[in-house]
Amino acid sequence: MKIYRGKITPISQDIVTTLVNEGDIEVPTEQVPEVVLDIEAIIKEYLRMDEEISSLARDQLQKKGISYTEFGKLRRIIAEEKNFEMGDRALHWIAHQIIECFLINNRVAEIFSEDPVLRKKIIRVFGQYLGLEEQVDRETRERIKNLAEGSPEWELEYQRVHAQITRRKGLT
Repeated sequence: MKIYRGKITPISQDIVTTLVNEGDIEVPTEQVPEVVLDIEAIIKEYLRMDEEISSLARDQLQKKGISYTEFGKLRRIIAEEKNFEMGDRALHWIAHQIIECFLINNRVAEIFSEDPVLRKKIIRVFGQYLGLEEQVDRETRERIKNLAEGSPEWELEYQRVHAQITRRKGLT
């Protein structure tokens, strides 16, 4: 799962809009921008923690001289130690944090729906944006199809074209 920093604000706005319009939460109009900022902060904190865990895993790999093939396993171990969800459970973790924020936040006047309903709707909004990574990957592969996949040239060109497409789509 890749959450682009350029999509954090639209995702946050859509979460609030969806939940308010569907009658799941009540937020006074003047408080909506603040609630959006709260959701943005949760998503940014998730990304920060994800990067921190990756950095810790890389550091441990280097210190212990472990093969890079163990990176994913080490990353999962560190995430478990920090009570942090990754992979398929990441969206559930983020949704849980958003719901907790609603519960303690005085900007959200009322919550009308149960947690599972809110979680499902929050994850649905994320799903509308997360399909972008697959689109970018397909477009990148289409543009470099003349190179042999897996070759050093392909890897370099993939990174370059992928970065170019993400910039063009405003995802970075």
